[in-house]
Amino acid sequence: MNIQEYIESGKLELFLLGELTEREREEVIAMAQAHPQIQQELDALEKAMFAFDELTGKAPSAQVKEKIFTSLEEDFQKEEAPKATPAPSPAPIETKVVKLTPWKPFAVAASLVAVFASAVAIYFAGKFYETDQKFTALLQDQQVMADNLNQVKLQYEETDNRLDRLVAGDFRRVEMIGETLPMQKDAKVDVFWDQKAQEVFVAVNNLNSLSAEFDYQLWAIGKDGPVGIGLVNPGEKFTLQQMQAVAEAGAFAITIEPKGGSKAPTLEKLVVLGEVA
Repeated sequence: MNIQEYIESGKLELFLLGELTEREREEVIAMAQAHPQIQQELDALEKAMFAFDELTGKAPSAQVKEKIFTSLEEDFQKEEAPKATPAPSPAPIETKVVKLTPWKPFAVAASLVAVFASAVAIYFAGKFYETDQKFTALLQDQQVMADNLNQVKLQYEETDNRLDRLVAGDFRRVEMIGETLPMQKDAKVDVFWDQKAQEVFVAVNNLNSLSAEFDYQLWAIGKDGPVGIGLVNPGEKFTLQQMQAVAEAGAFAITIEPKGGSKAPTLEKLVVLGEVA
């Protein structure tokens, strides 16, 4: 017989728990006497059960432990004693199952309950973490939406304020087109200028997008030559982009300049031009 398979069969645990028949108990005792490895495993299992019981419940009294050890000792003594010739029995004796102690099955049951409770706790902990992550992501999404809404509201209020100023002020509309220039034939931009208030607004109707290293720059052309009054965003179409104040101008123009603008216009990159009527 394979000793390791016998140890792993579970009979040793059932022996210590008192769950074997008398015949099976005698078999375990005989195997333990014949194989020191099995006896060592029995000793180790018994120590582990006592240690577990001390951790999970009230420790058995010294009298209970003494009864356990006495019972085991008597079993081994019975097996070692020479067998006498059996005398005729007047009547068959019913086989009796002897249990070591009543508290061992409860210890095993308690361990199973503990393992099950741990598994349930781990499962619900994972579910709680997953729900918490989803809730956090939802809060972040709501915050982003709130920020976007506030930004749109500010842009609306700013545009509304500029329209009020445009209607209330004395603005001239200067139409700037690129059809006569080589850069962008379909470019079209409107400049609104209130000379008295010195306010300038730009409305982009059509301007091609630029690469990241370039910007559109608006110029006010007066007696002293062109003066840069701001950068124009081609993506903000049909909105009013406010530029710097201008007191005097005979024309307005937009050129393509390096990122951030230039002090003097690059004339070969003139996009649109419009004269003040």
